[in-house]
Amino acid sequence: MKSELLSIDNIFEEVRDRVIWIKFKHLTMSEDNPKKLNLYLRRNILEYGLKEPIYIQSKLKVSDGYNRLMCLKDIITDIDEVEIPCIMTAYTTTTDIKKREKEFYKMDIDKFRGGRAIPDLQVKKFWENINTNEIGDVLINNTNTAEIFLDTFHEWIQSSKLNNIKGLLNYRTFIAGTSQGFDSFWMRHHDRRFRCFEGEFFYHKANWKKFHNWCYLDYDAIRKGDAVIISLPFSDYCTEHPRMKEVLYNCEEVGAPVLIDCAYYGIASGVDFDFSNYSCVEDIVFSLSKGFYQANKLRAGIRYSRYFRDDNIDIMNEWNQLNHLGAYLGTKLLNEFSSDYTFNKFRKRQEEYCKLHNLKPTDCVPFAFSSDGQYNDLNRGTDVNRLCIADQIGDKV
Repeated sequence: MKSELLSIDNIFEEVRDRVIWIKFKHLTMSEDNPKKLNLYLRRNILEYGLKEPIYIQSKLKVSDGYNRLMCLKDIITDIDEVEIPCIMTAYTTTTDIKKREKEFYKMDIDKFRGGRAIPDLQVKKFWENINTNEIGDVLINNTNTAEIFLDTFHEWIQSSKLNNIKGLLNYRTFIAGTSQGFDSFWMRHHDRRFRCFEGEFFYHKANWKKFHNWCYLDYDAIRKGDAVIISLPFSDYCTEHPRMKEVLYNCEEVGAPVLIDCAYYGIASGVDFDFSNYSCVEDIVFSLSKGFYQANKLRAGIRYSRYFRDDNIDIMNEWNQLNHLGAYLGTKLLNEFSSDYTFNKFRKRQEEYCKLHNLKPTDCVPFAFSSDGQYNDLNRGTDVNRLCIADQIGDKV
């Protein structure tokens, strides 16, 4: 009897021609081996099948592969009669095995890095059905695409039944994604020290370390002359940062301006915040990139500000020199899919994937937390290891 997890096609190609098949019940293992199950290895076997065969010596004694066998035993019921891919060897060298493990580990880890929208067949179909004849009309005749987009996006944000944001600022402008909002905030406060938490969107540190004075909020108090960026939901925790209100209070005390990044709003549940009590908040930005498959290419978002700032964003909005196609297609997208659509569609898949692979679902549906110290290479400076599982729970597109 064989299992699909043990298919020869799963085995590393360079050792396939050496594989022989031995029933599990005939393999001999030392009693000194560790008893704790390797949960990371178990997940890999479930996802990719067994990659490395079991190495055996005389009398079918296992010389390398005990942990792999224990994972198989945990996964496969009635495993005694199952044929296991093995390699008979008089002397087991682990150099090549460890090299393959290292290369495979990097490949496996990298697919969970970053953050991206969940592949979605319904959204893909929406893009495919766009009437291309409308595109020319937008470029030639439409002059108010941004205004329509901003009104539609605002209503979309407010319509959520999963989230509740109050106190959004009065002055609304079109932005080319949240990143343009960040860039403008940095230019406006270039003479200040920039602050964010560890685990925040990497874009900030990547720019600050080259051109600006900055320091993580984790390592110094808020001081006069600082400028702060906080994401809501927070990038690493996928929910409100536990110190968010404390930081905003301190910013109020010293007069430090704040930008709130709500890029994850369209994939979240449980956001409940009122900004009306915080005069330090200068800008609140939203975009479509994380909420909808391929919407990052639109470069379309909204900035809420207290007033007309006469900065690069306000000037280009006033002159109507902006991404009209992104605004037009973004409006159609928002009219087609509700603000809770992505979370509601993929929440069950997220929970099932996490249960199967010993992960913890977060309040942002494309993400999960690891447990038991797994995936430390993904740690971004906080007390959690966040994985992007968008591709694992998404549709086959």
